[in-house]
Amino acid sequence: MNPSSSLPFPAHARADTGSQADEEPPHGELVTVTRVFNSLEAEMLRGCLESEGIPVTLGDAQTVQTDTLLTVALGGIRVMVPAPFADAARTTLKAVERGELEIDELPVGSEPAAAEDDDGAATRPWLSRGAWIVLAIVLVAVAVF
Repeated sequence: MNPSSSLPFPAHARADTGSQADEEPPHGELVTVTRVFNSLEAEMLRGCLESEGIPVTLGDAQTVQTDTLLTVALGGIRVMVPAPFADAARTTLKAVERGELEIDELPVGSEPAAAEDDDGAATRPWLSRGAWIVLAIVLVAVAVF
């Protein structure tokens, strides 16, 4: 019996001899430009760099999201770019750190953060009367028992 006859692809099909790990990235070798310890921050940096036309790869991002206790052991999430883009990426990251890319204006049609009551007074940021009563009952119960 021919062992290739039981394979799900034709015997004359080209076999993949190389793995993806052996292939060179399309823009060259990847360089780590910074490390961050927060997945959200890493994604925000990726968005900033990609908006500047810089291809970005986040190293160890899935591992950190899966097991956050490994974050320090791995050295954080690596923000990596191809070597030709490293200087531009570092410049963009410095601009992010200085706050030069902040959005100062609210979008058209949006409301300010502090909403107002019917009488024009700003809403209070503290808890309502009912929430204070519940909190007091819980504290008394904890103190008694």
